[in-house]
Amino acid sequence: MSAKTLLELPEEFELYRPLIEETMKPVVLIDADAGKTTLFQSKFAGDPYFPIAMEYPKNASGQPLKLLAQVNFAELPKYLPNFPEEGILQFYIDGYDDVLGMDFDNGKNQEGFRVIFHDTVIHDEAQLIQDFSFVEKEDEEMYFPVEREMTLSFKTDFEPLSIDDYKANEIYSNIITTVEDNETLEDAFYDALTGDGHKIGGYPFFTQEDPRAYGDYTDSTILLLQIDSVGDDILWGDCGVGNFFITEEELKNKDFSNVLYNWDCH
Repeated sequence: MSAKTLLELPEEFELYRPLIEETMKPVVLIDADAGKTTLFQSKFAGDPYFPIAMEYPKNASGQPLKLLAQVNFAELPKYLPNFPEEGILQFYIDGYDDVLGMDFDNGKNQEGFRVIFHDTVIHDEAQLIQDFSFVEKEDEEMYFPVEREMTLSFKTDFEPLSIDDYKANEIYSNIITTVEDNETLEDAFYDALTGDGHKIGGYPFFTQEDPRAYGDYTDSTILLLQIDSVGDDILWGDCGVGNFFITEEELKNKDFSNVLYNWDCH
């Protein structure tokens, strides 16, 4: 049985199954649990893998950024097209900024956040930073969305175009017209195609709107990482979500200098 026959849809949408399944694409779903990690492991928060010889990322005023997430591709299933098969990808944000390093006018401006890819991993820990206490400011509270260091586990799946994706209005236009006067049906449709949760690849979830619907971001079609407000330890503002996007060409070239960063909340 193919993954495509496993898509659970409310009965009323069976008519649209071919249309919805046409949009299916691979996703790696992430489970996060509070726990200690090594410098090399995939994680949310905690201490990053970081060579002493490299310059640590800072914001415009020189304050060090904090690790939001680290993905070691050696631990990730070889499942998503164009993603690296090894190396460590990291996402840093400004924990002392009330908008967490996001630039509303230019989501690709990496002054307040940084995406760093370590193509080659050094295994000699003597060459790595061990003490990250310099990231924390004394007597100042962070706004950080991930409250504890978390270990990650990964699971492969397929998922359909989410209702929040900017392409959904066009692709699902007939369904949207059908359900808009029936609240129960509309809720069922939105629940079936929500796109929420932690993931790499697949389709995004937003509490507001997709920033790629306008501006210069329409090419950033690949969801590099999504971290959702799930469980007791992760909270973006008022139950929001954070996501990072990249173009297919940039991903193929392992060029993470133009990643689009967005987070929103209710």
